[in-house]
Amino acid sequence: MGTNLSQVFVQNGAILTATGNFNSGGAGEVGLWADGAFSVAALFQKTLSPLDTDTDGSDPAASAAVTLANPAWLRKELQIVQGGTGNAIATPVIATSAIKRLSVDVYQATAGHKAVVTPNGTFTAANVNSVTLKVIVRTTPTDQLSFYDQIGSNLSILSGTEPFPLGAFNTTNHKAISVEFNCTDTATFCSAGKIAIDGHALLSKLVTATDTGTGTSLDLQSKHVGFTFDVVVIDNAGASVSVASTAANKVVIGMTGQVLGTGNAWQVAGEEVRCQSRVGNFNRMYLPQTIATLAKAANEYHKITIEYAHNWPSSTGIAPAGELNQVVLYIGADTKIAADTASQNITVPFGITNDTNVLESAKYVW
Repeated sequence: MGTNLSQVFVQNGAILTATGNFNSGGAGEVGLWADGAFSVAALFQKTLSPLDTDTDGSDPAASAAVTLANPAWLRKELQIVQGGTGNAIATPVIATSAIKRLSVDVYQATAGHKAVVTPNGTFTAANVNSVTLKVIVRTTPTDQLSFYDQIGSNLSILSGTEPFPLGAFNTTNHKAISVEFNCTDTATFCSAGKIAIDGHALLSKLVTATDTGTGTSLDLQSKHVGFTFDVVVIDNAGASVSVASTAANKVVIGMTGQVLGTGNAWQVAGEEVRCQSRVGNFNRMYLPQTIATLAKAANEYHKITIEYAHNWPSSTGIAPAGELNQVVLYIGADTKIAADTASQNITVPFGITNDTNVLESAKYVW
């Protein structure tokens, strides 16, 4: 979030308007007001055109194009505007000379922390017939929507429909949650383990258990953003089997870290809510009759962040003064935006590279 005035705009549909039509209710269109007109043309250029170096009157011999370390602005000022019920939403008019950073972060899906528990060796009733699987809580969510979801979105939940259970907390954040089950071979280790986890009142709310079949592995994946864990498997006869070993009756536990991603609905809704809370619901420069969030669960968003200097400490912003203001613009649709087509015009104004129909992230500093 910005240090002074922080604003969040959400465009559902991936289309920047060039018409100035902002009367479509709470899900109004977003447009760029640049030098007195709505435009989807380039805001800056990253290269200088080749120069004609020929001086003898013959066919021109051009020099190579020059890539600028800091892109050159083509507009003096800009403003981001979004429609709303009764009131348009707007940033201040921002002098482009005051912009210090502009970043484009393309959509990346969130993935929960995952443990793959693979039986390694031959589990037999003669050797192992009862095991304990422990899930050790390492970190717990920090996003607001995991605990208080006033918009009823469940957007921070990767699987399931319930908020993060408070039973997972203790004073050390290393709480151990255990299940016991019997197994006669590698296949029943996985199937019985899944049944035990699914039937556990707390653990079933924390992880999704998957039996990959034929004793290949028992996979545990977080149901909540920010929840990470370790796994320990113990032979109830007294020997630990959580050792990467070729010996019989051992298991191999592989971990895959979570991916927070960019532009997922839980992140977009969370930024909207956080921004509203931070500035007393004065986000977007008007006092709304109702506080609505525009993020849609099915959408995948690209994130554009603009940070600009202002006349500290007396300039815009109602939060404690700081050096920079921040504007975050999320642009998304029902499916991932893979290319800049006639209906997806975000690449040109923001200098986004479209490489073989895949948009690429970019960061510019002035």
